Amino acid sequence: MADTNELHARLMEDARNYDPAAHHRGLLGPYRDVLLVWRAKFMSYEQIAATLSVHGIKVSPAGVGVYCRSQFTKAEIERIRREHRATARATAPAPASNSLPPAVTPPSGDLGAGRRGPKIARDNY
Repeated sequence: MADTNELHARLMEDARNYDPAAHHRGLLGPYRDVLLVWRAKFMSYEQIAATLSVHGIKVSPAGVGVYCRSQFTKAEIERIRREHRATARATAPAPASNSLPPAVTPPSGDLGAGRRGPKIARDNY
């Protein structure tokens, strides 16, 4: 019985001393913008957790997922994706005119304007 009371007292002391701000997901707060860009580039929670662990930040994929779902809206992620696409297009070199393949033109005269092609025979009717 004394062991039970002693265990209860230790657990109660731990509960009183628990600091919710020291929870591991608060660890990701300073890297919010980095995580947002990674999510916008379709990086998975597992890949993010692995990359962070390489840099010395220990966090589980589930912890990354909880943080991302609570901090980022879908609209915010889409906005970053659009911005990155726009900057990628602006910085991409223009293709040389010589390297373009010749334009393929559809056959002319086979089908009149607005007419549909032949029906495909099917056995399941």
